[in-house]
Amino acid sequence: MAYPKITYTVGGTVNTLPFTYPPTGVAAYNAVATRHDNLSSSGVRESILERIDNFLDITMAAVLSGTDVQNWNAFMQYALEGGQFSYYPDSSQSSFTNYWLEGTTWQAAYRAPGLYKFKLKFRQVVT
Repeated sequence: MAYPKITYTVGGTVNTLPFTYPPTGVAAYNAVATRHDNLSSSGVRESILERIDNFLDITMAAVLSGTDVQNWNAFMQYALEGGQFSYYPDSSQSSFTNYWLEGTTWQAAYRAPGLYKFKLKFRQVVT
């Protein structure tokens, strides 16, 4: 099983957030179109596409107390400020996608003694 990682740069220093446990419920694709549709009185449809946004939704069902959740908190403080980061679906591979955090809140909720959980939504950076 491949474990992801996230890298982000603060003050010229590259930080790596390794995943202790992999995320669950990761969809293969999550695309949302911003589109305007008109239907004429004769029934002809006109569609105007503004853009298609790609998202990555992850559920972290098990984040350990201590260093694991502290590492997530450091990353989330950066991401909540609007920082761009790289998500590697397999930390042993070189392929990655750049994202921003979608949303402005984060809570590492209690799951069980020594475990936290949360959901995140990332928006793919378009260059």
